[in-house]
Amino acid sequence: MAAQLLNKNSLILLALAALLVCVFLKPVVLTRPAYNFQVTFDISQSMKVEDHLLDGKSTSRLNAAKEAALGLLQALPCGSSIGWSVFTERRVVSLITPVEVCQHYAGLLSSLNYIDGDMRWANASGIGKGLHSSIRAAHGLGETTKLVFMSDGQEAPPLRAGSRGMPKTDKYPVGGLIVGVGGATPVRIPKTVDENGQVTSYWKADEVVQRSDATFGQSQEELSKRQDGHLSKLGRLADLIYLPLESTDQLADVALVKSLAHENKVPVDLRWIPASLALLFLCFRFMPGRLRV
Repeated sequence: MAAQLLNKNSLILLALAALLVCVFLKPVVLTRPAYNFQVTFDISQSMKVEDHLLDGKSTSRLNAAKEAALGLLQALPCGSSIGWSVFTERRVVSLITPVEVCQHYAGLLSSLNYIDGDMRWANASGIGKGLHSSIRAAHGLGETTKLVFMSDGQEAPPLRAGSRGMPKTDKYPVGGLIVGVGGATPVRIPKTVDENGQVTSYWKADEVVQRSDATFGQSQEELSKRQDGHLSKLGRLADLIYLPLESTDQLADVALVKSLAHENKVPVDLRWIPASLALLFLCFRFMPGRLRV
């Protein structure tokens, strides 16, 4: 009997010791890989084209880009940062510069939902110039910041033959990705929408600038598809990975690689370990004897 009481009291003492460890145990600083992304969304009119399948239903290119960015946000480990920018014409506007994802998750999620084509301040879409502006902006945010540039690659007005469409980026060594969004079949570009967001008209051939080097009727700049050739070329020029987006979880899979990470010192709270041990000791102490055996 005495040995049994001693055994039971030992369990309580062990639980007490584990709880005392919880009181005095300080966070342990560990080095972990972290990520720092500035995501730029193309919000030009061609991004309103609904030719991307999401859960079996057609959705706009911009919505597909936002869903991919949401997947990236959810996959980032604590200690990482992300921010949002929008692009049209040739300018980029930063909405949120990178902030820590766990502490600011609700704000990041809410602001992402509000990104829309209604923010557009011009109808032109100079993809190369917008990419250059995005690279410069990301470079100014610090050496750990990587760029995610999401676009269908539709240049409006079209580039002249032989034009690269983008100033040199050698002075701004920023890594990251160009994400191509859209389908492979040319479709009409929405021009106007009603108050409910429904398309009421589309751009016509005589309303947009056509390529001067194309034969009559062959330019078809009033139609849009994902420009893989142009976007991959821009990726090579800017030393960025080109990702043609086929599913919304692709972005997180490709972006969370070692080459785009940096080492980050993160304080890690390990008090859950002795607290769990204390709970285990107490459970075992008050467990009926036949179950304990």
